[in-house]
Amino acid sequence: MPVKRPVRIVALDLDGTLLNSEGAISPEDVAALRMLHERGVVICLASGRMTAAIRPTFEVIGVDGPVIAYNGAMVRDSLARGEALILEIPLPARYGDYLIDYAEREHYHLNYYHQDLLYARDDPSLRRFADIYANQTGSIFDFVPSLQRFKGCEPTKIILITDPTVPGQPNPRHRDELYDVFEAKWDGEVSLFKTNPEYLEFLNRDVDKGVGLEALARYYNAPRGQVMAFGDGENDAPMLAWAGVGVAVSNAKPKVKSVADVVLPYSNDESSIARAVEELVAV
Repeated sequence: MPVKRPVRIVALDLDGTLLNSEGAISPEDVAALRMLHERGVVICLASGRMTAAIRPTFEVIGVDGPVIAYNGAMVRDSLARGEALILEIPLPARYGDYLIDYAEREHYHLNYYHQDLLYARDDPSLRRFADIYANQTGSIFDFVPSLQRFKGCEPTKIILITDPTVPGQPNPRHRDELYDVFEAKWDGEVSLFKTNPEYLEFLNRDVDKGVGLEALARYYNAPRGQVMAFGDGENDAPMLAWAGVGVAVSNAKPKVKSVADVVLPYSNDESSIARAVEELVAV
């Protein structure tokens, strides 16, 4: 383990990191984060979720803080500081327009995020995909007859939600197979993330959680060496790589472990945040 150090900002991914397998936060982790907050440490929650779907986690912890939302495409300050917009880097309209037409033509569900609201086409035959997302994140949909009304807009993010890939049973309509299609089509033009098994996320090519964390640290005038980040998923890797101390939980993906400064022997089901704070943070 590295030498204990003071920290100014602690950034935490939600699913698979702060949240356990039941979608809850352990009492030990809650106590550790409250203690850091009381000592002046900025607690930041970093997620692919929209702002409104992140805020309730602060209520569970009992603290207030900034959010890195949409995998880094938007950063907002704490409620107490007016939720000031620190950063927003939307997806250029031409990609959003293509995906709107593609989803309607090929019959896919799209999450379309614009001005911090979530829109989707009202199609009962695709509603199960919206339900998957709503149950996972608590997000509230604004269903509309068609997404064509957003042609020409710059969405903060778009998620194509489909069935997960089944090993050994390739299907061109499943998530990993679609990832390969769009990676070949837009290689280097957009940021493309595989998050939950059903989700394929499209963002501006200059966006990731590391970009969001850098913007937040600059806004708070926090030295990089005093920024600590926790994560498990591939979309967390840039955040851990940028942080002065990047911490991967034991259930993290290999890519995340490869860039982390510390790989914990504890999973998200073992109060890993509280244990790491005790072992890594000088308070």
